[in-house]
Amino acid sequence: MRNPCWAPAIVLMVAIALLLARGHAAAAPDGGSSAAFRHACDLYEKGDFDSALREFQAVKASGIENAALYYNIGNCYYRQGQLGRAVAGYRRALMLAPRDADAKTNLALIRAAVGNTDSTLAAVPAAVTSLPLRFFSARQYQWVFYLAYYVAAACFLAVLFLRGRLRRIGIYGLVAALVVGGIALALSEYGISKYRAATDGVVVRDRAPLKSGPGDAFQEIATLPDGLELKVRAKSGIWVEVQLSSGDVGWLRDDTLQSI
Repeated sequence: MRNPCWAPAIVLMVAIALLLARGHAAAAPDGGSSAAFRHACDLYEKGDFDSALREFQAVKASGIENAALYYNIGNCYYRQGQLGRAVAGYRRALMLAPRDADAKTNLALIRAAVGNTDSTLAAVPAAVTSLPLRFFSARQYQWVFYLAYYVAAACFLAVLFLRGRLRRIGIYGLVAALVVGGIALALSEYGISKYRAATDGVVVRDRAPLKSGPGDAFQEIATLPDGLELKVRAKSGIWVEVQLSSGDVGWLRDDTLQSI
């Protein structure tokens, strides 16, 4: 080796990559199946939706979060006729698996029944910023980041120890990997923050009264159907200010609304 003094730097890069992988894996909203999850699925197949929902909720309470779990929770609520809570389940599933065709189909059926549109497309800026998360989840962007990091490490070695054309290729590859890795890391962090933020909500009670202000004394300006999606703007006590896809703004009691 021509530059043995670079060995500590190489070891340091690998150590940093492993630490980043561990940290991001812990932060990622994901998890695995379990015996309790399989038991809940068996209950669902038998038509015992109430018991299945309790089991799925217990799995969630244990710290497991994945698209399959939220999809099944959505199915249980749908079977119970609770459209709003079903929407919340499907929306959460799609945050973790944006290309899940079954969750998309079920969500579209409820939206058609309620007469709602995709609330994430209510404003052009929101549609643009949410576009990358419609194809890949935060965890998938993390794996792109890990791959780009190790490609960058390999290219860095090529720049150190090779000469001529191969060294130039290594430089181009290093720059490209750093750019791709940086973008993937930014999108991963954005996806995790969006997953944890409660900026969207769904009505979970039929004919929920929408008030002109935060209190029962204010004028009722509309009644909202179970399953209607909307934007959460602010909160005052037990009242939440919301914005409909039409742009109209009003206040709902927090017990008629579930955050997504």
